[in-house]
Amino acid sequence: MKTSKTLAVALMTTVLTASGFGELGRACTLMGATGTATADGNAYLASTSDNPYIEGPRNQVYLTIPKHGYKFIHTTLQIQDPPGHYFDVGSDRGMNEKGFSWTRAWVVPKEPEAPNRMNSVDWFLQMGSTVATVDEAIRFVQDNPKGIGDQGNYIFADAQGNMAVVEVGYQTVNVVKRYTKADMGIAARANVWTSDKMKPLDISDTADTHDHEYAVSTGYRVPRAMALLKGGEGKIDVAMLKTFLADDDNRDKPPMGDTGFSISNHGATGGTVAAEVYDPAHLTLWFTYGWPDGDAKTANASFVGANTNSWGAWVPFILPEMTEEGYYTDWNGNITPLGARYLAKLSAKTAR
Repeated sequence: MKTSKTLAVALMTTVLTASGFGELGRACTLMGATGTATADGNAYLASTSDNPYIEGPRNQVYLTIPKHGYKFIHTTLQIQDPPGHYFDVGSDRGMNEKGFSWTRAWVVPKEPEAPNRMNSVDWFLQMGSTVATVDEAIRFVQDNPKGIGDQGNYIFADAQGNMAVVEVGYQTVNVVKRYTKADMGIAARANVWTSDKMKPLDISDTADTHDHEYAVSTGYRVPRAMALLKGGEGKIDVAMLKTFLADDDNRDKPPMGDTGFSISNHGATGGTVAAEVYDPAHLTLWFTYGWPDGDAKTANASFVGANTNSWGAWVPFILPEMTEEGYYTDWNGNITPLGARYLAKLSAKTAR
């Protein structure tokens, strides 16, 4: 078993190295709201997961029940190589049974990885099973050695209504802003750092062609996300965040290489492959596969792959109702047998 895990880690490292930053770069859009900005004072997160359509990574909903620590739901990100093998590269979206929730967007740092870094799969497994609050999450990213796949823009939230925006490099971490239930808390992030401390370390715009495209796209997606959040201040809830993630403003702007410019990202060969809304107070992660606007009508399968299976609907994954460890959805957006059992149980309970 130990040999198999070592081999898997070695293969994953090879894929990461061979792919380079650009092929794994994600033009994800992150949003958060809490306090007086929301309808009930609770914290909420929302994010798109934007990746190359064909090779991924693509998100699969997974429940982990560790021997020690907190049960948590997360979206494992898997790359598909040409022979059809899948490689897990980490879970940069998730929520645990304490209500701690996280989401992350890719940023390329100009500093060396920690020599004793964790691989990104273990990084997120440890985060999900051990962190209960936003303050603990900040300490986690500050104290643990970091490498490729751990870095980027994070938004954290917890069941107590706390939220934080944190920029995480390999060596350097900056807490951009903390919010509590007393604040008018809104935030939007994507694929560049904005603080004076971290901007000199951000080489996303020049790392390679792909990352340059995502950095340029950020200049459209983040202002649009902030405009939507400001327009919803005082009323933001799960339903509103779903509409924000489906926003198509700037969709008509011609794609720049792989990626597009709208929050529901319809790039030519890469864009939104899944989206999530997090409700920590109610321990619910809402998930949709493919484009959150559900528009696959004009999709060309030879370019967008499984995005032709875009759901156009949202499924609630409620942690207290989830009792079986494993995959609830698959690479192609299908509900697995485990997921079908969960949904049948949830439906029966709702019908009572």
